[in-house]
Amino acid sequence: MTANGSNGGSSIDDLVAQAERLITAMESIAHKSGISVAELKERASRTEARQKRQRHFIAALATSFALILAMTVALALIGVGVQNQAREIEALQGKVTEQALCPLYRQFINADTPAARQMAEKTGQDMKVRDHAFKVIRDGYKVLDCKPPINDKG
Repeated sequence: MTANGSNGGSSIDDLVAQAERLITAMESIAHKSGISVAELKERASRTEARQKRQRHFIAALATSFALILAMTVALALIGVGVQNQAREIEALQGKVTEQALCPLYRQFINADTPAARQMAEKTGQDMKVRDHAFKVIRDGYKVLDCKPPINDKG
């Protein structure tokens, strides 16, 4: 049965004829434009391949960006950790200076008395070497910024 309600092959024949006319018209248009269906398929294939490469390139760029971002965050965290460790080391160094080195230097400086100098001369110690050693100790005491400051006599 056909759309108009009649039985028969004439409507199918009409549809086939109309399809053949459309195909002929399309071929005529393609021929006039100088483009063949195969050439259009070729162009579509190349375009699809190019788009696929571009999608891969964009994915690679996005991955690279994510890795760079992750490394930047990691380096920032490492930097904060290093900064905290540097502060801790500086505090520990100050504590060692204050509680160990300064008292030790003070003992050495206090040992440089006139009686000690006389004893050193009697035992034949080289006084120039001794005076230089005590100068180095006094300079170190000043560099360490030990408290109380010393009265520099020499």
